[in-house]
Amino acid sequence: MTPYPLLFSEWQLRTTRIKNRVVFPPTCPSWVSDPWNGLFTDQAVAYYAERAKGGLGLIIIGATHVHPSSLMAPLLMPQLWDDRNVEPLSRVAAAVHEHDCKLAIQLWHSGVRGFPTFKQESTYDLDATWYTLSPSQVPLGEFPGASTPKEMSEEEIDEILDAYAAAAARAAAAGVDGVELHLSHGYLPWQFISPLYNQRTDRWGGSYENRLRFPVEALARMRRAIGDDIFLGYRINSTSFWPGDLELDDVKRIVADLERQADVDYVNVSAGVHHAFIHTPMEFEPGWEKGYAKAIRDVSSKPVLMVGRITTPDVAETLLEEGHADAICLARQLFTDPDWAVKAAEGRADDIRRCVAANFCWKSVSRGGRVQCVYNPEIGREAAWGKGTLQKVASPKKVLVIGAGPAGLEFARIASARGHELVVLEQEAEVGGHVRLQSLLPSRGEYGLIATWLADQARKNGADVRTSSPVTAENLDSVLGAEQPHHVVVATGARGSRDGFQGWTGAPLPGWETGNCVGWDDVVTGKAGPSGRVIVLDDLCDVVAPLTAVALADNGASSVQLVTRWPMVGLETILDVYLDWILPKLYRAGVEVVVDHFVSRIDGTSVTLYNVHHPEAEQVVEADWIVMSTGRKSANELYPLVSERGISVETIGDATAPRGTYEAVYEGHRQAREI
Repeated sequence: MTPYPLLFSEWQLRTTRIKNRVVFPPTCPSWVSDPWNGLFTDQAVAYYAERAKGGLGLIIIGATHVHPSSLMAPLLMPQLWDDRNVEPLSRVAAAVHEHDCKLAIQLWHSGVRGFPTFKQESTYDLDATWYTLSPSQVPLGEFPGASTPKEMSEEEIDEILDAYAAAAARAAAAGVDGVELHLSHGYLPWQFISPLYNQRTDRWGGSYENRLRFPVEALARMRRAIGDDIFLGYRINSTSFWPGDLELDDVKRIVADLERQADVDYVNVSAGVHHAFIHTPMEFEPGWEKGYAKAIRDVSSKPVLMVGRITTPDVAETLLEEGHADAICLARQLFTDPDWAVKAAEGRADDIRRCVAANFCWKSVSRGGRVQCVYNPEIGREAAWGKGTLQKVASPKKVLVIGAGPAGLEFARIASARGHELVVLEQEAEVGGHVRLQSLLPSRGEYGLIATWLADQARKNGADVRTSSPVTAENLDSVLGAEQPHHVVVATGARGSRDGFQGWTGAPLPGWETGNCVGWDDVVTGKAGPSGRVIVLDDLCDVVAPLTAVALADNGASSVQLVTRWPMVGLETILDVYLDWILPKLYRAGVEVVVDHFVSRIDGTSVTLYNVHHPEAEQVVEADWIVMSTGRKSANELYPLVSERGISVETIGDATAPRGTYEAVYEGHRQAREI
């Protein structure tokens, strides 16, 4: 018997029986041929089939364009504006149905949020519209540039409504079980119901009833197109978290009225029009949207689907028990582990690879790529690396991995699963490498789950993972003699630069040896305790320097200056939407942010800063400590030493070149499959 009886109970949408209440909700489905044609590929079939095999009850393919005017750079989305995608979608449906999982598809128009860059491609349709559409000419407030749409005419509104119906009919022809209207996250239907975006005075705007007309009409035309058997739902924000936009009480009224005026079967509840709330950070409580979902469920007579950083079956079961929702949506979590449902049903919750909300998934699609996960390298590679592809070796080898960071641990996890004998030696008392270091920063504790899960799984597969076991040039021969490996993997990571080495000058900072200069890693591990006046030098522009500055301010430094030569701190965190959560911490902590400046020299406690755009403008500030978040270099000194002893050896991860967790785990996985 399953330990989660509610989660794995049957339910029904219209005439469709669904075997459990675990739902893969609409996400950015980037497995299409290209942004202009948006045709599902063989990889799309493998991707959705992999999640269906993982025991899901329902999959909802996300954000499918209903009209060419919806094209939205940089996202790679499917389309159903013509018949070409019916057959590819039918192959996805067949693959999903093969595993007793139901399939729905979400229909979408981006409206004012649809950047037209793809339509401006020189080889694309010369007659394509180079503007976005919206009920009124209200500039998009979420991004700089004040992107301003064309106000839709009556004829354009009718054309788009017909496009929703035609797309729904194509979805039905492809064999899906349900269709969903995307009425959330600030896209076109939301723009019609929101007084922020809809400032019309005709029958499509002005009064509440007129603003509701567009989604009511869209749902009516979609229902007529799909007939009576296929279920129809909609996704809506419970609240916007945006000034002047709709909030919870407004949405409760909308939900109740939609159910009276449209023949719908469920409501899929999300939150926020800004991506900072759609992709919430790791510090948010699991199931944080429960209060919002419950408020919608209280006014709805239809099943309510909820989402919100749900990563464990215990939380999911509790949310159902407490009546917050009727089904549980796992979005980022099913990027991370497509077998979540199977593991939960079998009582193997400890084996679930939990999403840590690093938001690398959103970052990867926001820069025009395919959706990826920071520590599941199989995503998007299911045909090659999915379930059933990991083969046992005929002749197992003994492999020594030096370093238990994410690269070394993933190598050990996969290689041991294939039958190799693995010994992992880590010099620190805990595993994790840079993952562990980042987890010591304020609000980043969840990041450490990457290392603990990889280590636990490697050990379960038979790997011998030993901590407090340094390998150095001095003891290398004794280690090799004791272990007698056939192959050595140097996964020793990279070192930060306490001398301020970086790419602006390609050199350490002049005079660094005269000041109290330390690396940020020394601060978070407690090896250094800066106090008094502190400068944090941020050249990497990621989460590290800002959160180190916050930690120093919170721990009693009399003043903290965060200095960067870039025009703002946290540039690398914009696309994973962490900037929106980092900046408030800096302001609350009283950290002084100094942009466009760099260090020209250090003389004891005197630090000379200059404006990188006006070098003659210098200022001298006093600093008792200088904390560096600057360049990194690979710590791979052991590689040539092992090689010259005639032993097969390779480097992976940061020991090859300093990068991030995603690259480290990927390389560990790939190389372990090849040995």
